[in-house]
Amino acid sequence: MDDHVIDCCSLLNLYTGWGGLTELGELPMTWHICRAVLDEVEYTREYNSDDGFTMVPLDMNAVTGPGLLLIAQPETDAELEDYVNFASEIDDGEAQALAIAKHRGFVLLTDDRRAIRLASRAEVAVRTISTVSILQRWAQVSPGNKARLHEVIPRIAVLARFGPRANSPDYDWWMGYCS
Repeated sequence: MDDHVIDCCSLLNLYTGWGGLTELGELPMTWHICRAVLDEVEYTREYNSDDGFTMVPLDMNAVTGPGLLLIAQPETDAELEDYVNFASEIDDGEAQALAIAKHRGFVLLTDDRRAIRLASRAEVAVRTISTVSILQRWAQVSPGNKARLHEVIPRIAVLARFGPRANSPDYDWWMGYCS
């Protein structure tokens, strides 16, 4: 079972799509969340009764309380140094998650293009996965999950304002669930 660390944008995408994060527990992975990501995640959008949107505060203590997401923070000088260096190029949550992934051999769940580019540099060499790949894996767990994609993906597209780029190999798969 691989260890994964989730950044802010991917956490919000999945939380918004699923209406929480308990579905992460269906995947054979260990999930970590950085202190900096917890500090960044405050609100998500949700539909309101007027067919509009409202901002809903996120209670990350409730999400981390059941042990689904293990809290991580830099523990070594090398992790702290890389966190500071990465933060000059990407947001704090992504930088801290990337530093931890690099030094602990975790996979980074991110949809942030700058973080993906930085992770792919030879001196960083961190494996990344995306929201789309997590949803694809989750859909394979059970037929019920696959059926829910017609609900989950439009929620992410509208509420989190996320979708793969038109040149992505996952674009057609994603769009098949948006209509």
